[in-house]
Amino acid sequence: MDRLIVCDIDNTLLPAGGKISDETMAAIRSLPSSTGFTIATGRSFHVVRKFVEEFGLSAPVITSNGAQVYDYSENTSIYENCFPDDVVSDLMETLISRGFDFVSYGKDGIFHRPDSAHMAFFNNYNASVRQEIRAPLIPLNEEDLSVPPERLTKVLVYEPTDDLIQVLSARKALEITASMHKVIDIMPAGCTKGNAVVALASYLHVPMESVFCFGDGDNDISMFTCGAVGIAMGNASDKAKSYASIITRNCKDDGVAYAIRHLI
Repeated sequence: MDRLIVCDIDNTLLPAGGKISDETMAAIRSLPSSTGFTIATGRSFHVVRKFVEEFGLSAPVITSNGAQVYDYSENTSIYENCFPDDVVSDLMETLISRGFDFVSYGKDGIFHRPDSAHMAFFNNYNASVRQEIRAPLIPLNEEDLSVPPERLTKVLVYEPTDDLIQVLSARKALEITASMHKVIDIMPAGCTKGNAVVALASYLHVPMESVFCFGDGDNDISMFTCGAVGIAMGNASDKAKSYASIITRNCKDDGVAYAIRHLI
């Protein structure tokens, strides 16, 4: 493998409320065998498998905003940074006591508050795939958090307040970013998509100057500053664009396909 292309999913490959276009699929499938292709997402590895199958990916996939690089062919992580148990228990107790809705990504599935109002995304994903690759959705036992879910890589908090963000940002064990409006992603300290890109490129023996990273959000900026060539979508945030080396067309206008065919 001489080159590697790494793409964010939502609003990069996948337009909001739409599907990955035939043009984008054709451009990716036209890549030479010497160019690897994979995805980098804030999603759990439990809700990415359908894209792995759709693209026919053989390279490991970056999940949980860089907390995990998962090899689906071997059903194992090649890189993983999980929360220590005491950090998980303290974080969940903070969120529960303050009344915040959240879900968390662990080895065994998607853990959620029993009364969570934000399970539609996961339910819709499960409805779109065959039973054997559906994500396990597991209610948390909020009465006993002394034994938290195993190998937790990310906590997704809905509608956080500025006060909560300030409190959590002061905790050195946590890495906080945003991948959606009114949502924060919390990972173990040091977990970024960019660090995962470096780990993946090293694993695949691809030099960083031959890695091309596509994204649209602020959580993609670390991919633009890790030594790879950063490519921002036309619909990317202004902040993300300011860190990119290349700006392509909007996601809905097949910006990934355009860049593959004309810009890189």
